[in-house]
Amino acid sequence: RLEDICEELDMSKFKFIRLFKVNTGITPYQYFLNYKVEYAKKLIEKNKDVYSAVAECGFVDLTHLNKHFKSIYGITAFEYLSHIN
Repeated sequence: RLEDICEELDMSKFKFIRLFKVNTGITPYQYFLNYKVEYAKKLIEKNKDVYSAVAECGFVDLTHLNKHFKSIYGITAFEYLSHIN
């Protein structure tokens, strides 16, 4: 949790977010989403199942995964699956 990280660093949440973005170019939340999408991509490659990736990665539904997947990779999760089959 962001609050736990900030407490450990003895830093306000807003300062942490600002410094994180300055150093990485993205917010901690965007980093978290990118991580989830990357993990979903690996699960799709491994299991050949988009829906299990949605559930295991904690996305609300396939639309939610596709929105973020497409913003990173330029295609939806189903399109990606069809390319690796």
